[in-house]
Amino acid sequence: MMLRRLAMAGCAAGLLGLAACASPSNPAMMTLPATAGLTASSGDLGYRSVTTVTVSGGQATNPMWTSEVSNADFKTALENSLAAAGYMGSEGPAMTVAASLIDLKQPLAGFDMSVTSQVRYTVSQADRTVFDETVAATGTATMGQAFMGVERLRMANEASIRENIKAFLTRFRARAR
Repeated sequence: MMLRRLAMAGCAAGLLGLAACASPSNPAMMTLPATAGLTASSGDLGYRSVTTVTVSGGQATNPMWTSEVSNADFKTALENSLAAAGYMGSEGPAMTVAASLIDLKQPLAGFDMSVTSQVRYTVSQADRTVFDETVAATGTATMGQAFMGVERLRMANEASIRENIKAFLTRFRARAR
């Protein structure tokens, strides 16, 4: 009887430990959908001409520690955001977008978690740099969105990257006119 109780307690503790594991960011949740005012149209600089996107500075998530943003997930979100905004394609002179994740400031704990991402974006066309700026943006996830802290942190990471991409597109459109 005692052995059975110990086994059940061990299983319960193991399940609780699994429930607290950090999960990686979801590219779909970091992707900015087509947004009025941020969508390129024919004649705009970069309209359907971004052929290459590179991302650096991200980290893979360690399930035993905290949620992070990997290069592959950020790249997917950035490419999908650029496609939704009308920039991906090969219709105009080829452009490249390089994004370097400089910093991802995360809280250790909290009810409402805010994450600030800092990304340097460089947009080039042939041998000419047409945009080179560092963009900072904050995303927040509340207790009402997720009870588990590791899930709130992942959601705040995703919101921060999505807002960062939005700020990049806003600045790029303003400079490209």
